[in-house]
Amino acid sequence: MPSNSSRKTDRKGKGKASASISTSANRVLAGRVGPREIALSFSSTTIQDQRYAEIVEMFNKVNNNINGVKDDIAAVNSNMAAFKNRMGIVVDTSGKTHMAFADFATVYANNQTCMASLGPSLMPSYVPQTSLSDAEISDIILEIFAEKLWDWKFESDDPALVAENESKKKWNLNEKINHRDNVAVINYLKSYISAQTRLAGTHPWVISDKIKNRYKHSHCTFHESPEQKAKKNSKGRANSSTLQMSIRRKSTYMDNWVAIDAAMGYKTGNPVEKAYLKLFQKDAMSDGESDIEIVDNLPRRCLHVAHPTWRSEEFNRLLTMVDDIDRTHHVLNVGVGTKSRMNRYPATLLPCSVPATLSQSLPHWAINDE
Repeated sequence: MPSNSSRKTDRKGKGKASASISTSANRVLAGRVGPREIALSFSSTTIQDQRYAEIVEMFNKVNNNINGVKDDIAAVNSNMAAFKNRMGIVVDTSGKTHMAFADFATVYANNQTCMASLGPSLMPSYVPQTSLSDAEISDIILEIFAEKLWDWKFESDDPALVAENESKKKWNLNEKINHRDNVAVINYLKSYISAQTRLAGTHPWVISDKIKNRYKHSHCTFHESPEQKAKKNSKGRANSSTLQMSIRRKSTYMDNWVAIDAAMGYKTGNPVEKAYLKLFQKDAMSDGESDIEIVDNLPRRCLHVAHPTWRSEEFNRLLTMVDDIDRTHHVLNVGVGTKSRMNRYPATLLPCSVPATLSQSLPHWAINDE
């Protein structure tokens, strides 16, 4: 049986070993000791291998935690640097910061207060989309203009109609659009048009633009000189004439395309049927001036046509053929009281290049290369 002295010696040894282990563990936690030092320390003790393995594992965990904390600190520093750059903070050489953030925050708060004081009228609101096309919207608004706006060109022998026109809203056409009289008309029209249920969902700027364009048109028309009016009317008549000519020639060709295609003959690239239909475009028609010719000793109006120089002889032959068929049909079917059509005669050449609208759509043979 062991003596008391030996038991004291064992307890003392065990106490020293425990203290040594505790001290080593604390040093490991503090990061001041490595695995090699731990191995050397425990080689002189009788601690079990299992306990040694547990302490080494604990050391590895501590190291991993330390590395994780370092990564977190680096991320925080990176975010702080980005934040400083965005907020306009100036960093001096001593590492201290002179921040403009306080001033920024004050200005932002003041702006928010001002916006709040303006009320909800300036806050963005949802505007529903209208199902109407722009053309439909324009037609409705033009109807409203005719109903609500004074027509300075209106003439009538009926006093009631004259009084009705005079009672409508009037532009001050001697002043600019921002004159108070015109501003009052604009505000009235905006309010009235916006309240129309058939225009529900139409954006306010669309309505404003159409009102302003109406004023500009009325102002320009009101101040036109007699020469400008005559030129505009002549141009309008010419456009109307060429459009009607295009429609009539296309209709005549559609009714007689078999005979016309046979007379014109086949040309490379032509479709099998209605080979020349795409040539009867408005911009390809000729303009002309009316004149007087003598037929059976009687004066009769005729039309002297100026052929554009870009149009080939073959193209002119096609148009002349269609016009002859149309005129013959008209003479045979003219009724009592029907106004006869004027004869068309080629009179001059109009020097001009092929319109851009036609250069890609017409076949090569229809364009004069000279």
